Amino acid sequence: MDNLGASGSRFETDPHFPRQNLPFGSSIRNFLLFVILNFLLTMPLFAQGGRSEKLIKVTTGKEGNRTLFYVDNLQASYVTVTFELDLANLGCTHELPYTVTLPPRSHTEAFDLTPKNSDKDSSWSYTYYATWGRLNVKHDDSAVYILPFAVGTAYPVSQGYDGNFSHTGGDRYSLDFRMPLGTPVHCARDGEVVGIKDDSEIGGPDKKFEWDANYVLVRHADGTLGHYVHLMKGGCRVKVGQHVKAGDWIALSGNTGFTTGPHLHFAVFKAHDGKTRETIPVRYRTFQASEAIALKEGQVYRAILPGLTPPTVAPVPVSAVTTTRPPSQRLPEAAGKPQS
Repeated sequence: MDNLGASGSRFETDPHFPRQNLPFGSSIRNFLLFVILNFLLTMPLFAQGGRSEKLIKVTTGKEGNRTLFYVDNLQASYVTVTFELDLANLGCTHELPYTVTLPPRSHTEAFDLTPKNSDKDSSWSYTYYATWGRLNVKHDDSAVYILPFAVGTAYPVSQGYDGNFSHTGGDRYSLDFRMPLGTPVHCARDGEVVGIKDDSEIGGPDKKFEWDANYVLVRHADGTLGHYVHLMKGGCRVKVGQHVKAGDWIALSGNTGFTTGPHLHFAVFKAHDGKTRETIPVRYRTFQASEAIALKEGQVYRAILPGLTPPTVAPVPVSAVTTTRPPSQRLPEAAGKPQS
């Protein structure tokens, strides 16, 4: 199954007091609303079952009659944010909804609001949506990926591109590989690790678990991101900022997040806007074919070394699927229905 991972939303609102004097009751009401809403603004971001990862932090400031919105990107990856605002007697410096890509670990003045008529009340509320990745990147279609597991092992694609169960919309070009718990996960393309989560041991066939999936996020040279999802708790073997090569052992597969059984979800994507991502169809080098191919649901594929040109051979039967782990990583297979 999928995990959108880096998407979330938050709703915040705050009054802006007019310059003219207000009736006493109205002033008290506005003051109480201001106190309550500022308390809410200090609360952490919760979404999708209460465990959403907080990618950004939004703060506001005042300069004269202007209200300035600042965004802190809390991640080591680029993050794209979309703001939707409901304004009364206020103009915005950008056309709405406003989408912006933020550099890693950055502090940005995103936009500001100015009253249209200083003699009237003004108010604003907003919702933001944030997801990993950049808008203006183009995938290098000459790039060839290797299978994200150990050389010589083979696993079936339990859900492929346009999979009916969950590979739709922003996850259209994603792949699920059915594999036992604790299977070594290997890097499919060179890049830099820009995101990790490996502290969860929660998972199940319900979207309330979507934000509990462990993952490794790798940024490629063209700016796209490789997403390895549903990993085992404590199974990550890499750190944020580390450069990895295709074939490097980066994690252990698991069953965390929104999933019906142990498997690895892998996708290459870029941001479409703050609400959604755009997955990209890519080609893989496999033992079964003499050239890079797109993988198909229901087929079993065996991994080979990067750059190796394999002989043309018959497809690997499901009965030949193998699992190879170092002795220290051998774990019992989990019972349960395989993901499909």
